[in-house]
Formats: sequence, structure tokens, C-alpha cells
Amino acid sequence: MSEADLLIHIVDLSHPRVDEQMAAVDAVIKELDAFGKQTLIAFNKIDNLGDCELAETYVKRFPGSVAISARTGDGVNKLLQALESTLGSWRLRSHFRIPSSESALLAEIHRVGHVLELKYEGDDALVVAHVPPDLAQKLDCYAAQIL
Repeated sequence: MSEADLLIHIVDLSHPRVDEQMAAVDAVIKELDAFGKQTLIAFNKIDNLGDCELAETYVKRFPGSVAISARTGDGVNKLLQALESTLGSWRLRSHFRIPSSESALLAEIHRVGHVLELKYEGDDALVVAHVPPDLAQKLDCYAAQIL
């Protein structure tokens, strides 16, 4: 899981303890050192809900999530679109110069991104990596010319 670029969290929205189940999955993700990875949440089993407002509430509560029914296929196209959009938003082969004083940031690149190349020049780490959009914003000030 720590090597994954994207996690897909399938949630049984029809379960009476859905929030507890989501918290349990988050705890496991932390234990596996994958916390902070870009995650797409798919709320499944919407066909088992008596109230479709519940799905709308959860989708609003978790921006970027989708509501689906794997059994009926309802919402599966939205899931595929979300996957395409999420994966397409990653910066390909970004180059960064990270000073040694920012070792936590370098660790984050390793944890949530995909490091393609790492070299050291003086006190700086020269990194070529694929990174998710939220991390790319944090790294804008460290953008480097092609290494």
C-alpha cells in the first residue's frame, strides 16, 4: 500500500456503523504508513439505501467522493471519471531542489508521491518525482530546472 499512487476506499454506505468502519480503515492506512496518500472514496451499496439523501450527504461531506452501486452499475461511470480526473491531475516528472532543512518535506514526497530519481548536491536533494496536486502546490517554491 505504501507504494500505491492512489488509494480507492470502497465504503459500504448501507452499513449502520459506516463512520466507525471508515475510521477503522483510516487507522489501518496509518499503520501501513500510507496515511496522506491521495484517496478516492466510493460510497457503495446505494441501491440498499431507503433514503438517497444519505448518499448525497456523504458525497458532500467528502469532496471528490462518489456514490455507486456495484450491483446495479449506478454511479460506476462517475467513479471511472473521478479516477481518470484524479490520476490525470498528477504532475508527471516534476523536478525539485529540496534543502536539507526540509527533510520532512522530502519524506512526504517519498510517502505520498513516486520518486523516480534522487541525487544530492551539496546540502540539497535533487528530486524527480510524480506528485499529487496537493503536494505539488506545497512544492512550487522548490521547483527546479531539469536535473
